[in-house]
Amino acid sequence: MSWTQSETNVTSTDASDTGSRDGGSGDDSGVTDTSDSGEAEPRCGDGKVGAEEECDLGPLNSDNGGCTTTCMLAVCGDGLLHIGHEACDDGNATNDDTCTTLCEAPGCSDGLVSGMESDVDCGGGCLPCGVGLNCNASSDCETWGCFEGVCGYTESCEEINSNTPEAPSGRYWIDVDGDGPNTPFEVLCELERGGGGWTLVLVSSDDAQHTWTWEHRAWLTTDATVVGSLDETNRDYKSRAYNEMVFRDILAVHAPSDIWAQYDDVTQGSTDLGHYVGAEPSPNCDYAMAGNGIEMTDGTLASNLENDVGLCDTDLYFNIGDHETSLDYCLVSDVCSTATHGLAWNRGGNNGCPFDDADLAGLGPASQCGCCELGRDMLESGGRGFAGALGLNSGTAELGENYIQVFVR
Repeated sequence: MSWTQSETNVTSTDASDTGSRDGGSGDDSGVTDTSDSGEAEPRCGDGKVGAEEECDLGPLNSDNGGCTTTCMLAVCGDGLLHIGHEACDDGNATNDDTCTTLCEAPGCSDGLVSGMESDVDCGGGCLPCGVGLNCNASSDCETWGCFEGVCGYTESCEEINSNTPEAPSGRYWIDVDGDGPNTPFEVLCELERGGGGWTLVLVSSDDAQHTWTWEHRAWLTTDATVVGSLDETNRDYKSRAYNEMVFRDILAVHAPSDIWAQYDDVTQGSTDLGHYVGAEPSPNCDYAMAGNGIEMTDGTLASNLENDVGLCDTDLYFNIGDHETSLDYCLVSDVCSTATHGLAWNRGGNNGCPFDDADLAGLGPASQCGCCELGRDMLESGGRGFAGALGLNSGTAELGENYIQVFVR
């Protein structure tokens, strides 16, 4: 109560009628609403949980704590940051921004399609997605093939290179016949050298294994036997692609020299390398063929003839017979004639060019001959294509340090 004084009467009045005793502003600060019974009305912040409140910590209510200033329990999605429990809270229900519906930054193991991901925890900046999962680009997929928003298999390394020029060289899964009956398989893609798009189909290596022999020359034609492993592409190897992938161009790369030769338009893209080799004459004894093989279109290979000895030219040939003397000599093996099978180059030896001791410029097969040691047809010749004629096999023998890799596209 406050008081006022007239000339003769003292009248008591409510403070609300005249202002506070100390001359305050007359607002209702500090005044508690009361019910009809005279009890204070519940309100958020009074420390008591009212009927429409989920919590009330009084002065400890905080929009960064467990009980907000609206007396509601802090939850992910309320737009308030609960310190110590949430990394973020943007109050929306989307996961393609910087804060997910878990109130965390997008992550690759959050069980959501978040951030730049194309499917749950894959694509974007996460690990690539498997076949059948969603994708936005080829790089979202393990196979580097994104078709109408779904990851699938490409049919070749060339398709990978065409769809995604920035794709790195390495191992990929492909399906060469698309919707056909053949199963997908893993290959090594060379996506940089010679315009890229190359699939490794064969390795001929000095690895102490006699794989590419005359006895097994069918492995270089239509026999689809698979050899070796992609884990050791410095050793003898043959991919399913050798007999299943149609091709146009051939790339041969030697190690350890890194000398390489590219041959374009070997075929019109209608057959695989095995069937192509199988269709060539064997032994090939065309004496007009020298210098008229498949012309090299790119690479670092160069001939080194000196007194008609060495690599006669840089063309590519197949199934070459020994042209040392006459046609009859080339066609028979009861003398000292030694043919090769598969890819070969033109070597000049003790009898000069062309195609002297053809096996020494092939990838391994050497025919038995009358003056040769018995069992020659069961051994690999060690030339490794053009490398022997050029003296490029500088690695330690029989350790897989000297080899030629053959790619197609």
